[in-house]
Amino acid sequence: MSYEAREPQEQKISVELTLNEALALTGVRFRQNHKLEVDAVQKIKKQLEEQIIDKRHSLQ
Repeated sequence: MSYEAREPQEQKISVELTLNEALALTGVRFRQNHKLEVDAVQKIKKQLEEQIIDKRHSLQ
């Protein structure tokens, strides 16, 4: 059973990104600083992990 199947309602997360990080995620390329996109993706992954861990703890 997938996580989505157990949670039918649309859940939201909030992630604070810099303007340049957000632009990098839309496809804008910063030739001198690829790290912007990497940092933005890491922030999103971290927030997702925290949400999933919080859910698991509240279910136990």
